[in-house]
Amino acid sequence: MNNELLRDYSETVPIQYQEKKARFMGMDIAVDPRVFIPRPETELLVSRVAAACREKEWITPLILDIGTGSGIIPLGLMRLMEACRVVAVDVSPEALAVAHDNIRRFSCERRVTLVRSDMFSALGEEHIGAFDVIVSNPPYVSRKDYLKVDDWVKAEPKIALYGGEDGMDYYRMILKDGLWFLKSGGILAVEVGYDQGKKVKDLFAQSGLADVKGFEDVNGFERVIVGRKNG
Repeated sequence: MNNELLRDYSETVPIQYQEKKARFMGMDIAVDPRVFIPRPETELLVSRVAAACREKEWITPLILDIGTGSGIIPLGLMRLMEACRVVAVDVSPEALAVAHDNIRRFSCERRVTLVRSDMFSALGEEHIGAFDVIVSNPPYVSRKDYLKVDDWVKAEPKIALYGGEDGMDYYRMILKDGLWFLKSGGILAVEVGYDQGKKVKDLFAQSGLADVKGFEDVNGFERVIVGRKNG
């Protein structure tokens, strides 16, 4: 491959895919074009979930991760909470294969259950009201923003990025169908786009969640929204 082709490749393929790994919460996570590349905002999401569990004094919380991708949210939670258990779902069998490899590499198989599911479709009646926490970093890029992203972002799976016309489709689905699976008093926590904090907080409030709060990233944008199910 000549130098010109090498330069074109490096400019359109993320370095994490070239190196087959990405850094997340001090861990080298295996990634490739089957999965979304971890971002610092998801570290904030994981830390807020762990903090909420500590505030509730939950020692062994059962957590549902919607759209696990490479498995970074369960792995991050394992590092921060010694006894939590996670059911992690994803619609993509390719993503779940990557997550399985990462979960196995960090010896978390006994505490993390991976399930192929389109959102909540594979969950049964036994899961209704079962989870202390539902957490998700869903696709949230709007159509107009997706058209403007760099080529190296478009190298990532569109299914992990694109959240519909306004980027809010998956938040609506989580609030419509997901609260059935959350215990009374349980916590819902999601990552949001740089300009979606107020919109998602409003959706949380309209869905009856209490104690709705936003948490800012290092740039001052609300990137994590947390609420509590009444009861």
